[in-house]
This record gives sequence, C-alpha cells and structure tokens, in this order.
Amino acid sequence: MTDANTARPVRKYRGQTTEQLKAERRERLLQAGEELIGSDGYGATSIDRLCSAGRVSTRHFYEHFSSREELLGALFDAFIRDAFNEVLQAFEGSGQEGALAGTLAALTAFARFCMNNPERARIALVETVGVSPAMEEKRRAAIRQFAGLVAQFADKLAAEGVLPEADYQLSGIALVGASNELLVEWLSGGTGLSREQMERRITGIFQAIIKGSQAIAREKV
Repeated sequence: MTDANTARPVRKYRGQTTEQLKAERRERLLQAGEELIGSDGYGATSIDRLCSAGRVSTRHFYEHFSSREELLGALFDAFIRDAFNEVLQAFEGSGQEGALAGTLAALTAFARFCMNNPERARIALVETVGVSPAMEEKRRAAIRQFAGLVAQFADKLAAEGVLPEADYQLSGIALVGASNELLVEWLSGGTGLSREQMERRITGIFQAIIKGSQAIAREKV
C-alpha cells in the first residue's frame, strides 16, 4: 500500500513540470499577441495566427484564454500596470524637488514608456477601442485610474500653493485624454515630432492646465 501522506512524484517533460510548461505557453501566447496585435491590429489577428506564432495548439490556447478578447484584456492590464508603476516611480524620484517637478517627471515617464514600447502602446491606446462594452469599461476604468493619480498630484501642487484648491478629477481625465490622443498620433507617424518634442508637448498641456486654473482662481477673487 502507498502511504496516503506520501507526495506524488512531480511529472516532468524535458525537465519542466506541468505548471512550468503551462506558464511558458501562456507567456508565448502573450508575446505573440503583443507582436501581432501591436503591429497588424486586433481585427487581423486570429486565434490560429496567435497559436502559430506562439507555437501552441488551439487546445492550449483555450486552456489560458476563453477568447481573443480575454488575451487582449490581459495585454491591456499588463500595459496599464507597468505604465502606472513607471509614473509613480518617476514622481517619487523627483518629489524631493517639489510637486511640480515630480508631476512633470511623471508625465514625461508616461510619454517615454509609450514611445519606448510602441506595440504595447498601440494595443492599449488604439486596439482596445470599440472591441466590446466590457473592454470599453476596462478602458474607462484605466482612464479614471490615471486621472485620479493626476488629481493626487494636483492636490500636492495645491498644498504647495502652485494650484488653487479644487477637485481636479475632471481635469485629470482631460489631461489623460489629450495625452493619449497625442501619443496615438505620434505612434501613427502623423506628428513629425521627435520624442523630446512629444514629451514637451505633453508636459506643456499640464502647464497650460495650471495656468488656466490659476486664471480662473483670480477671476473668482
């Protein structure tokens, strides 16, 4: 008889456990999705193409994702997570110079992250648009998340006397939307601007919001 407490031997294939193989296949599918959707678009990327590029079977695809849209959502979530972390780290790294320096560094970091990862940025900013109501809600939630972060930066600026006290959530949404559209235009090759010029344009939008908010505050006095 076999002792019930005895652990079953872990089955391996080519030196890898079943779980390691599954994780590797999932990662290959995500990489294939990033390359194909980021270059050819979501509509042109079939499950067969994803499986071929990822070197997995259709059966293995459905072990990890119920649909192309679920894979697209996973790519979107990863982009948002990584971009958000870049923005936070940039703000914290420049925060000792004041909230304005930190905010401008954070906006520059977001622009730079998108331009350094054009395929990932295209997936997040272009290919998720109009896919489904569920994907649209995911997009809106991400916009609100970044807008909330901008509002937190604005609150710090208000505490330092740079901005008047106000609710900056809607201003944050406006800034995120404007920045996204500028980056989409740059990714499509339509701006003719260098990376440095794009960074200055995006930080310039925020500086314009600051000046506008200051002007409105003066009018109320």
